[in-house]
Amino acid sequence: MLHSQFSRSTAARFGAAILLGAFLAGCSAASPIAPGAAGGSTGSVVQRTRALADGHGPRSGAPSAQTGGWISPDARRHRKGLIYWGSYDASTITIYSARGVNGKKKGQITTGLSNPERLFVDTARNVYATNIGNNTITAYQPGHTSPFLTISNGVNSPTGLTVDAAGTVYCANVGNDTITVYPKGQTSPSLTIPVSSSPEYLATDASDNLYASIGTAVYEFPPGSTSGKDLGLNAPGPSALEVDKAGNLIVLAGSTVDYFPAGKTQPSKQITVTAGFPFALSLSADEKTLYVSVETGSTFIIQDVSFPNGTAFSNKLTTNGGEWPVAVSPDNALGG
Repeated sequence: MLHSQFSRSTAARFGAAILLGAFLAGCSAASPIAPGAAGGSTGSVVQRTRALADGHGPRSGAPSAQTGGWISPDARRHRKGLIYWGSYDASTITIYSARGVNGKKKGQITTGLSNPERLFVDTARNVYATNIGNNTITAYQPGHTSPFLTISNGVNSPTGLTVDAAGTVYCANVGNDTITVYPKGQTSPSLTIPVSSSPEYLATDASDNLYASIGTAVYEFPPGSTSGKDLGLNAPGPSALEVDKAGNLIVLAGSTVDYFPAGKTQPSKQITVTAGFPFALSLSADEKTLYVSVETGSTFIIQDVSFPNGTAFSNKLTTNGGEWPVAVSPDNALGG
């Protein structure tokens, strides 16, 4: 989902997304940029390849980032969580209350962000972002707008991101077709997993198995292993992934969200996203709500559905606060 720095019509962007789904063309490595540098972008070849593959590019006239602190309510008892909505175009993360529809805006993060691709919130409610514009992963404590952790070693055009319950960070790098693994608080990888083609989305289960959407398949990697197994899921063009405590997989495949019981290759349930083209998923820690970011044409929205029994997505955020990167606090960090 890296994007070219030129405008295209909504129809062209949406059509390309549907045509090619979520799997990608090969990507070129980008030159690292100093951690923490705002703005910027990776190489033009990578941008153009993935822009055409994923069917988007930043819209012209993206809003400029606004800096400001915010107050974190999500650690307090009897309060609903937060929704973190990232903007690739503006290099921001805007924080909203998860109460009701179009919940109150709580604040915004800009420092250290450079074209964020994916977001994840860990068990301590820190939010992590992969920044494809400066080849970093940045992490922010609740209520803070400056990163307490910046990772650049081993990061190469990062996209997919997940953090397990122990605080281990997993990063998918489309620049060199690897997945890098960072123990809690560390900035150098303890493990580098080479893969056959561009890895995009990541998730871990309660046993620390790592799942990755790679090309046209979903792979499972045992803890500490560099050898993955194709799960053989009947999910054409899999992209975003989540996994619940029971090991059931949630896979975004084209315009449907597919539920796969643990160990099964056929979905037991499919929910079609009708508002537009879906991109990213986030499952709440209580496993009661599943969120999806949806491109509706010229803008993105966030929708949600009751998990696992809901049958249709409904609007959650329509404030034009971001594009596809989305995470809910707390997220369903497993394993560790």
